[in-house]
Amino acid sequence: MSFRYGVAFGAALVCSLVAWNQATNAQPAGYTTLNVKNRVQLEVPGTWSISDAEQRLRVKELAEQQTGIAATHMAALSVQSYPAPSRVIVRVSITPVDPPVSQAELQRELEADRRGVLNGLAEAWREMAPTMWTGMEKQGISEVGQSSVTAEMLGGQLALVIRYARTSTVDPLEVVRVSQYHVLLGSEKALITLSYVDGDQAARDAHDRVKKSFMIR
Repeated sequence: MSFRYGVAFGAALVCSLVAWNQATNAQPAGYTTLNVKNRVQLEVPGTWSISDAEQRLRVKELAEQQTGIAATHMAALSVQSYPAPSRVIVRVSITPVDPPVSQAELQRELEADRRGVLNGLAEAWREMAPTMWTGMEKQGISEVGQSSVTAEMLGGQLALVIRYARTSTVDPLEVVRVSQYHVLLGSEKALITLSYVDGDQAARDAHDRVKKSFMIR
């Protein structure tokens, strides 16, 4: 079965690989509730840094330069723990889907042929990943281990998930664990990327807390 949902991996993944470690919008203590285009809601610690539009554009442009892959969108939200180097990064984008795919349609496809859907997702990743990693290796960033694909719930919705690991942008001895969630919502898709430094328990705990806070509609 071919993967028919048209998930734009090349455009989507490049920005998830670049860490931008400059604080721009410090928040008060405690947790802050963020809402992305009335589609995605999440809570992050008030001390974390929220990138403004100029920084998000810089990340997009830098990622394109590093990977050689053109990004078709800029993240609507980019948040990271602070101070640098960031241990946790959260990015959210809302992108169009044509033709539309509803949650009910995705659920039916998975029930009918889960292996086929996930194999199609893996195939799409394998086709674009070599170009991405070649570009990243020029910047000293390497893939670690093997990627995996699955389907799971996030924020009350079914998501197609790609997980992979890479070396850190600030320390080649560190490994960053990345999860990218594609949540199909009819004519739009919520693209959510969460990453943290492996072996840092505080970062993992913060990552898990943020992940549990998602509400998607």
